[in-house]
Amino acid sequence: MSIAPPVASNKLTDTEIKHLCSKTSNRENCYQVLKSDPRTRNVDARCLAEVSIDLASKKATKTHSLINSFVNKTHDSRLKNIYKSCSSNYNDAIRDLKVIKNYLKSGAFKNIPVQVKDASEEIKQCKKVFGGATSDGAHIKKRNQEIEFLISIVEVTSSNLRKN
Repeated sequence: MSIAPPVASNKLTDTEIKHLCSKTSNRENCYQVLKSDPRTRNVDARCLAEVSIDLASKKATKTHSLINSFVNKTHDSRLKNIYKSCSSNYNDAIRDLKVIKNYLKSGAFKNIPVQVKDASEEIKQCKKVFGGATSDGAHIKKRNQEIEFLISIVEVTSSNLRKN
């Protein structure tokens, strides 16, 4: 007697990954980002979602550290408050990404979209509050855009799980 594996354990082809990436704002960049992780050489849908969460978490954690370094360096109280607000947004986004990963591990795929939206909103809020407030603004703005894109990849890869 043979038991078929769940659909989510079927290995994804490069064509399937590119198709998922076509649902983001930049198909080629999405594909390159995902394929930059060696785990995606032989990956199923669930693992691809995990890779995307890990990539977003890593970038968000690095950006959070950078923003915190700005908090410690500045003596301007207005800027310090902006940095602290952004730091809080990133802290919450990182927490949301951890919750997403826990939902992924437990198979609670239907709960993921709310957390993805929350993480995305935190980054958008940082972008809104931060604006171009300092010479560091362009650098933070670029990182915010990169993380928003990575979160959009999380959204696409995790929504693929709910279809299986």
